[in-house]
Amino acid sequence: MREAGNTSQFKLRYLFREYHFASQDLTAARPKNAPVDLNRIHNNLHTVGLCLSFSVSFGLSARMTAQALKRIFDIPISYQTVINYINASARYISDFVDANCPAPLGTCAADETYIKVEGDTHYTWFIISQIRRAICGYNVSDSRDIEPALALLSNCYGSPQSPKCESGDLVTDGLPSYDSAVVAYNVKARQSSGQSLLTKHTVIGLKNLDPESETYRVFKQLIERLNRTYKFHTRPRAGFKDFNGVVALTTLFVAFYNFMRPHGALKGNPPVPLDCLQHQTLYPRMWVEMLRQAA
Repeated sequence: MREAGNTSQFKLRYLFREYHFASQDLTAARPKNAPVDLNRIHNNLHTVGLCLSFSVSFGLSARMTAQALKRIFDIPISYQTVINYINASARYISDFVDANCPAPLGTCAADETYIKVEGDTHYTWFIISQIRRAICGYNVSDSRDIEPALALLSNCYGSPQSPKCESGDLVTDGLPSYDSAVVAYNVKARQSSGQSLLTKHTVIGLKNLDPESETYRVFKQLIERLNRTYKFHTRPRAGFKDFNGVVALTTLFVAFYNFMRPHGALKGNPPVPLDCLQHQTLYPRMWVEMLRQAA
């Protein structure tokens, strides 16, 4: 029994954090430049569609894509041209992808996975909806700090001042950046609407050692499955030479995953059916139609 008046067991100090972020800290990474003008290339848009089909839809490297076009369709094209078409296409459809990414519905899961850029580790961030099976937000960064995590939340849920939904449940792992980002997001949301928007749930480790991990484990498995799919489409690159390259490929991957890729849990339908692609069954034509819609 402790002696009367002994307060050493109590914490007499507490930590207080006030978050200040500029507008650029809330902006997710997107393709910044197009190396070529797709309206002035020597090949037609169908060739661009073939490049995107092999390199993005089927996950081939730029060199393998160039070889496939030459050996299958007798289209002579260099691997650098394939890269130029990829980067230019990503810049063209980036805004279209963001405009058609669905608002988060129900409980969502967030996670980040690493990717190499010039030999250094960078990170790709995703938020996926369990109900829609669609990617609702994505970001690419060179760190796992709070800024890219907060930009991911803003990309998915909208700015705290004008959110896309009234409330949201978010499942993450134990990365502290998510905790800080959710707190900072809710602080801004309370300043404008008087109430918090996000409720965070943490799933740690591979075994369910606490009730929260047991309840929300299925959402963590969902985002891990998405990461494996992303790795399948990016691993043949064996790393990227510049940051814009990984942002471009990630943008195209999100477009393919949300609007074109048949999903087993959705009876073979894509997570986000688009009217413009409703009657298209071939990947090259889908890519060309998406480029036209984004123009």
